[in-house]
Amino acid sequence: MGDNEDFEDNQYPDNDEFVPYVTAGNLAQRNGAKVTVWGKVTKVSASEGFYVKTVDDQEILIKLRKPLAEPLEGWYEIFGVSQGKSILCEEYVPFSEEMAKNIDIEGHKGLAKLLVALDDPWNLGEDGISGDL
Repeated sequence: MGDNEDFEDNQYPDNDEFVPYVTAGNLAQRNGAKVTVWGKVTKVSASEGFYVKTVDDQEILIKLRKPLAEPLEGWYEIFGVSQGKSILCEEYVPFSEEMAKNIDIEGHKGLAKLLVALDDPWNLGEDGISGDL
């Protein structure tokens, strides 16, 4: 029975360990929270960080704590804290060439929407109350 319990723990991580996927469209709703986003690098700014286009086709700024040490291009999974229309980056991981070729943009967009709805089940609409009461 001990093995089964371990499996349960791994399958359902604690909420503070699970960082939800977001898109640019629901980033502001998670202001101040840890988030994960998929994005394709559109431009790099020496002073600010870099910009990515998310799966919902919007551009957002990924702010870095220190200047970039390498050139960035292609798709990245970015972990950080939502700051409304930007993310303060804690870590970014490049997609492999194989992953980048096979990105399911629509599927990922649906997943991010679903995770927001599950987190706030009373706010299913894009234009619902965002919690800034």
